[in-house]
Amino acid sequence: MNNLIAFFKQNFHYLLFFILQVIAIVLIYTNMNYARFVLGTHSKAVIGPVYNGWHSFVKHFSLESENEALILQNEQLMREMPENFITTDDSTYSVEGKEGRGRRARTVKMYEYMHAHVIHNTIHKKNNYLLLDKGRADGIDVDMAVISPEGVVGVVNDVSEHFSSAISLLHPDSRISARILPVNQVGTVLWDEIDAEHAYLHDIPQHWPVSVGDTVVTSGFSNVYPKDIMVGIVSEASKDAHSNFYTLKIQLSTNFSRLNTVYVVKNLYKSELDTLKKNFKDV
Repeated sequence: MNNLIAFFKQNFHYLLFFILQVIAIVLIYTNMNYARFVLGTHSKAVIGPVYNGWHSFVKHFSLESENEALILQNEQLMREMPENFITTDDSTYSVEGKEGRGRRARTVKMYEYMHAHVIHNTIHKKNNYLLLDKGRADGIDVDMAVISPEGVVGVVNDVSEHFSSAISLLHPDSRISARILPVNQVGTVLWDEIDAEHAYLHDIPQHWPVSVGDTVVTSGFSNVYPKDIMVGIVSEASKDAHSNFYTLKIQLSTNFSRLNTVYVVKNLYKSELDTLKKNFKDV
């Protein structure tokens, strides 16, 4: 008898839940509206956590779907940025107008974007890199830029059929051609090999007026990154007594510890431009 009483005490909530469910079914089918109302009021306290858990479960996948839609929307907006296009006078076309014949401007698209998810990322090593969930089958190739909504991330250095790796900006081999605003002077960004939040901008002459808080963006001269992609903000500016250049420490705009979705950037004319550069060097 004592064992039976102990059993009921230990399983009281489960027995109550079962009894309430049986009563609910009976009341529903007998159409006892008032009783069903009372039952519903009390049973919510019991089954409410179950519904709440289910709601959270459904909400998780709903938010994931909404997030993917936002990623695609952001990707489309990046494709439409003015920095992706160059406008030139095209001498192969002539236009008849009220003021006579003239040349027509031609707009050329330079960059294409595709999103990828970061499946592995290092930030505390000397040679940091990322692994992405897209590869050759998705149109990824070596030397493509990798950026985030916050700014510069790295450059693709190896590709397999379905995956790719990228050298992070947090890598000693990383070199980014960047310009400092508002003076519009071009220099090179190198990682300081100390932490994941800072790098240095080199080759900025001391005669330019540079201040803490100035913005650093990509120059667009490398054929890898489009111009005006955010790199960071000048956090320390000092003049080197042994040279004519600044020592500029940059607070990086990208939070490398929280990378999830990135955008891989393809320069549609990179091969052609690289050939011209190579010919220039061989002269």
